[in-house]
Order: sequence, then structure tokens, then C-alpha cells
Amino acid sequence: MESDQDAATPYIITRDKEKRPSTYPYGAISSDGGLISNVLDLGKYISMYLGWGKLGDVQLVSRESLEAMETPRMRTPLQGGPFGEIGYAYGLHVVSDFLGYKLIGHSGSVLVATAYMGFIPERVVGIALLANGSGYPLSHLGMYGLAILLGEDLEGLPFVRRERALSELEGTYETYKGTMKAQVRRNGDFLRIEIRDKYNDLIVTLVPEKIEEEIRTFYTLEAGYKLPVEFRMREGQIDLLFERYRLRRTGKLP
Repeated sequence: MESDQDAATPYIITRDKEKRPSTYPYGAISSDGGLISNVLDLGKYISMYLGWGKLGDVQLVSRESLEAMETPRMRTPLQGGPFGEIGYAYGLHVVSDFLGYKLIGHSGSVLVATAYMGFIPERVVGIALLANGSGYPLSHLGMYGLAILLGEDLEGLPFVRRERALSELEGTYETYKGTMKAQVRRNGDFLRIEIRDKYNDLIVTLVPEKIEEEIRTFYTLEAGYKLPVEFRMREGQIDLLFERYRLRRTGKLP
């Protein structure tokens, strides 16, 4: 692979979003990521699953073995998600209700390389994605691609709606006469309020509750108590109600 002139350069993405050329972690990983491949070969691998073990004229694996691989054996720690229960089979994740279908696949990352494969046996469609770095979840991109293959409305994907709803709230906020200033940033599935002055920094993580209406509710914890936080959207304005303060959005993030 090192001598291949068409091999991808692996990158480390720093916290400042800087891309630094790196190397693959040879020897540090084994069965959880010891293969170097490409999307074309990974696509053939998915075709083998969709063909119940057969690729071309060759039966590589028995149907019984694949059925055993695709039968959930235990629950994953993820609960209460939008796509039903997620189980772990023999080396494969099984999502029970992805837009009405069983989605089988797996994702993984070693920082300088990230991968996702997923397929829906009932519709005989699959997708393979590889990236020479890490960042936005490839599993979401894969599900987005599968939704396109299924002919589904992309706005029906919960993570698309959630990301849009959270991103709409990002920006700079101020109280009356600017006595307090804050920045609201999206951080994955959460929002983060940053209030900084000459002497102190206050960073608060907000957990979303209802985020697809004009009044979008979140909460944080303070001294062990649950503290509600609201964003009120009206007539092109957004107000943030946090503790005893009311802040109005004044602009975009720097």
C-alpha cells in the first residue's frame, strides 16, 4: 500500500479544524481495523451480504452463517433513539427500524481513517463510505445516502431535522444594553452557552428536549437541580431565557 501512488493520505483533524498529514497506525490495531481497502472492494463485500453469501458465481459463505451474523445477540448502550432498538450481532450492528426497514452495518474510526458500511436486505441496497480522517459521522452520511436510494424524504431523517434546529440557534446573544454577552454553539447533539468576561468563563451544556417548535426547550444541571432553558423564536428574532436573564441574538458567530 505504501508504494501505491493512488493511496489516500491519512489526516489528523485538530480541534482547530486543521488538517495535518499523518500515517496509518500499523501494528496498533488488529481485528477492529487492521484492513486497508477502498470503497469499490467494500462495495463488493456488501454485495456478498445482499447475495446471501454469493458473489458472482461463487458461494463464499452459507446463508445460515449470514443469518446468524445478522441476528442481534445483545443490546447496545444506545437507547430510545429514532430508529428503534440497536442490537449487536456477530460483528454487525442491527438497526431495527430505519425508515421501516432493518438496517445492518457497522462504522469505525482510527482517527486518520473512518469507515461506514450499511445495507438493507429487504430492498437489496447498500452503501460504503471511507474517509481519510475523522469528523462528521459517516454513519449519518451513509443513512442519508440510503434514504436517497430508498426514495425517501430526506427531511424525514431525525438527525437532519435536529442538526438544522440546533444550528438555527447558533450565534451571539446580548442582554439589554449589552451588560452580558454570550455565544451559543452547536456541539454535536447539544448546544453550548459560552459567557466570558474579564475574569471568568462560564460554559454551560444544554440538553435538548423540544427543538422543532417556536419555543425550543433545553435543560442543564446546576447544583444538582434541573435548570430549564428556552429559546423563543418570533418575527425573525431569537430570545434566550437563561436563569434570570433574557438575551437576544445579535449576530452570527465570529
